[in-house]
Amino acid sequence: MTPSLSYYDLLVASVSRIARHAYYPGIEQTLDQCLKDVDALRDAERITPDQREALRLIILGVSLHAA
Repeated sequence: MTPSLSYYDLLVASVSRIARHAYYPGIEQTLDQCLKDVDALRDAERITPDQREALRLIILGVSLHAA
């Protein structure tokens, strides 16, 4: 039996899917809302500051893997 994904792992999967989505009119607003939602999760102490930063980097399309 595989262990269930943590809340944070589910957030990473969802945020990654949204950030990788093909361009469509309004995607900027969607990404802005995601950033606000991530901040709200941090404010509510549902995620750590490090998790918040990692999610923000995913949303903003920042890769931590240098070429």
